Amino acid sequence: MWARTAPKLAAVKSTRTPSATSALSEQSDTLHAALEIVESIHDQTDGESAVRPDILCVFASGHHRGRFADAIDLFRSSLHPAHILGSTVESVICNTREVERSAGLSVLALTLPNVVVRPFWFDTADGPPAVWDRGFIRERVSLPPDEGAGHGALTHRGIIMLSDPHSFSSADACAAIDDAAGPQGARIFGGIASGAHHAGLNVLAVDRRLSHSGAVGLSIFGDVALDGFMSQGCSPIGPRFIITKAHDQTIVEIGGKRAIDAAREMLDALPESMRQLVEHGILIGIARDAAKRNLGRDDFVVRLTLGVDQDTGSFTLNHPVRAGMTMQFHVRDAVGASQDLSMCLDAEQLREPVVAALLLTCSSRGSRLFGAANHDAEKISRRLAGPPIAGCSCAGEFAIREHRTYVHCHAASAVMFRALHP
Repeated sequence: MWARTAPKLAAVKSTRTPSATSALSEQSDTLHAALEIVESIHDQTDGESAVRPDILCVFASGHHRGRFADAIDLFRSSLHPAHILGSTVESVICNTREVERSAGLSVLALTLPNVVVRPFWFDTADGPPAVWDRGFIRERVSLPPDEGAGHGALTHRGIIMLSDPHSFSSADACAAIDDAAGPQGARIFGGIASGAHHAGLNVLAVDRRLSHSGAVGLSIFGDVALDGFMSQGCSPIGPRFIITKAHDQTIVEIGGKRAIDAAREMLDALPESMRQLVEHGILIGIARDAAKRNLGRDDFVVRLTLGVDQDTGSFTLNHPVRAGMTMQFHVRDAVGASQDLSMCLDAEQLREPVVAALLLTCSSRGSRLFGAANHDAEKISRRLAGPPIAGCSCAGEFAIREHRTYVHCHAASAVMFRALHP
């Protein structure tokens, strides 16, 4: 049984609307950086002595790993947030800036009237997502109750989750949480921490809990619109194929041929302009729905190629595959990535203004892809009319497609907060 009751609306609703502030410090000393953040947020809120945001999102580069807990404590004592969510990462983002591979501390402070937030976490003691049952997930994540559970329940708007790549399968967890939430899914936004290349070095924070493994998150209910978009950083090349033999994370045969032989034939048929893109590596996009007749840019989930076995001619990916899946080779493509982001932002012009946004981009983007920093942040900030933005580079980005959450790579994922209108 789901042990918690759904959050209830107050009898009299506030007339205030959601608001936000963001702040960045590039100081390498953690406490000095945190103090600079606090001063900036106080300045932006007319010097109020108690800001008290409902949610404080904190992203810190690896330079602040050792004293990340001290920064969180300072924010708690100075800004008095109701809830904190944060992680150490490779690079941080704030407004139009992407501070790549240098010291950075970025914060988004959200004030959300008539919103209830439930923190949650998963750690290694919970076991892998495959062993989680529906009741455990619903209670842990505070998913909304079944229909008919009572009047006055706040609407569940979605989940923001950050996870560690070395101890936790984000893809399996997202699938399990979506399944527990029912046909409409749980609307999971977020990404995978990029702050360390080894287990035990990332730091995740939710409220007063700090962890070096698992995942942390906030389940959000009430009067705020929470939505997002995901922009691909890769372009498809060559024809689509059917995987005809696979096991675990390895593609053995494509279209009845050794995977490596099918790839070579595809590459030989490419025009010279496309072959130049292949020099930066080849990835594999797996169709979410192989039965769909017309597959487009949103229908493939791009997977990393972890290795190629020359003896067996097989590809090993960063995610399980099976025979019968539809796939297409992809390459990193700066021009295609920029165009794709523009198309996503074109669609956003038809929607209500954005109060604030989280921007989660793959650590392979930025200057590594575009040749210069700030490409994604500048474009998103300009096209969304300059809302407060904070975020980070990730080792994988969450995106919702047809009520289910998928983990992508080389993508830019934006999570947007909007005011609700009657």
